[in-house]
Amino acid sequence: MADVAARLFAEHGWNGTTFALVAAEAGVSVELVTKSVEGKGGLFMAAFRAAGFGRRGTLQEAFESLGLEDEPDPEVRLDRFVEFACSIVVPMGPLVWVLAHGAEQDPLMRELVRSAQAGHAVMCEELVRLLATGEPAADAVDEVYLLTRAETYQTLAEHRGWTPERYAEWLRRSVRAAVDGWVPHRD
Repeated sequence: MADVAARLFAEHGWNGTTFALVAAEAGVSVELVTKSVEGKGGLFMAAFRAAGFGRRGTLQEAFESLGLEDEPDPEVRLDRFVEFACSIVVPMGPLVWVLAHGAEQDPLMRELVRSAQAGHAVMCEELVRLLATGEPAADAVDEVYLLTRAETYQTLAEHRGWTPERYAEWLRRSVRAAVDGWVPHRD
């Protein structure tokens, strides 16, 4: 049902996706859909999570499943994380503008978004700790937070024509630079 809702939200937006439409497309009753989630915001967040995490649970659970703590090489950690981040932001990308629209209209959705943002920040703090080979740059967590947002990927894909592969290469370079601190190029 969440996968169907994700597709419908991407196709029809916040206002065009209804419980009745999701139920009809999923082949279930409207009652089942409404009892499965807390309001339209809950339906969207279930769809958003399904698009990005699939069966991996929450962001934190999916992040922990990478086993970065057990990997001694920070570069292998970074490679695993970039693959993980791309596996999330690429499918979530078409839903990011719907997310913003829904948060404007639905108080529950606004709270769910705040909670998701807090979880994302915690993951970024953990990632910076795991990637730093010395003292991380002062703004490393904030930069990694911005780099890994689905909105960042979607903007680059929609407005600049970036492919997922180009984004992955850029993300790897940019996260490493953010953690280590940017040093200007000298001729």
